[in-house]
Amino acid sequence: MKQGGPEMNNTTIHEELLREVNQIARSEHRTPDDVVNEAVQRLVRQRRREKLYAYGEQRAAELGLREEDVPRLIEETRNTERPE
Repeated sequence: MKQGGPEMNNTTIHEELLREVNQIARSEHRTPDDVVNEAVQRLVRQRRREKLYAYGEQRAAELGLREEDVPRLIEETRNTERPE
């Protein structure tokens, strides 16, 4: 991919979904490319969040932490002296 510019590609979208994309684009005065790019960006962000949550759950399990431990841990952290 060239830096600074979009890469050309071909992606197949089922006809019914493409009709909906086009309808959304028309109703929002946008291009279908804009609508699809926004949808893909949202999906990528969602997947990243899911990966982060899974990591957090894994670490909590490894450390033996439960959800009910969170308020206590927050309070302990807030009460810890911080170097100036």
